[in-house]
Amino acid sequence: MSGLITRSPKRRDPVSFHGFYSRPLFVSRPLLDHDGLDAWVKANGFLEPLPARTFHVTVALSRIPIRQELPERDSNDLIVIAGQRRRVVCFGGVFALTFGCAALNRRHAEFRRVGASWDHPSYQPHISFAIDDGRDLSSLTPYRGRLHFGPESYKEPFADNVSLATQRKFMYK
Repeated sequence: MSGLITRSPKRRDPVSFHGFYSRPLFVSRPLLDHDGLDAWVKANGFLEPLPARTFHVTVALSRIPIRQELPERDSNDLIVIAGQRRRVVCFGGVFALTFGCAALNRRHAEFRRVGASWDHPSYQPHISFAIDDGRDLSSLTPYRGRLHFGPESYKEPFADNVSLATQRKFMYK
């Protein structure tokens, strides 16, 4: 499934990440229409759901400094149409909804080309939604609704003094 990009007004950020940047970097897009996914999570009885306002897709998470010019921040919304190519998986202690999106795959590859690290063997767009409660996922029907993501957010990962355990739950997926 390809992502559809919609235009939104340009937003100014207090910190510019354009040009040379030599710190770790976390790039994500917030899920704007999180109500549908949140209702699905609750309807399926997950014991420890994450707050819906924190739902996002990670585009890049580089623990090592990027020593080249970064791609310009994408200030457009991204819509992933409702679809069948979805799965619910467990990633490092959290449940996540995986989905196909060519636009996110291309964007992730752009960050890798400029030197961003990635801790996993491959990139799979996903939204973490609950802490692993040990359930069997084999008979679960994944959420199939539209996913509407906001503009990219650039920030330094784990800059807010979050504990290592919380980092793993919410950022590592």
